[in-house]
Amino acid sequence: MSENKISWSEGTTIYKCNDESDFAYFLLEGEILIKSSGGKSVGFVNENEIFGEQSIILGIRRTVTTIASKNSKAIKIPKKQLIKEYQNSSLLIKAILRSTYLRLTNLDSTIKVDLTSLDSF
Repeated sequence: MSENKISWSEGTTIYKCNDESDFAYFLLEGEILIKSSGGKSVGFVNENEIFGEQSIILGIRRTVTTIASKNSKAIKIPKKQLIKEYQNSSLLIKAILRSTYLRLTNLDSTIKVDLTSLDSF
């Protein structure tokens, strides 16, 4: 897998919201900032974590923007390989992953709706 190693300098955009979902990444070193579709910082990816897999598994375009917040190194995981691993998972693991990803995807819009509804009080 060494041929799939990639590195980014601090401040480099890895992918943007609405980009095609073609790779996932396993972070070896550094830190990745996650920004919502509205541009708000919503979290970080730390070393030994995977990111970019959610949109591949759900079959959708990217739902967030990711930026290297430090100089970072990762292993690039092709879409085809990730899908194969997912398909080889048990039905229970697939169900857990899918429901978790759907909840995360809907979280941003749920928060906006809930906060907007409070304005009527």
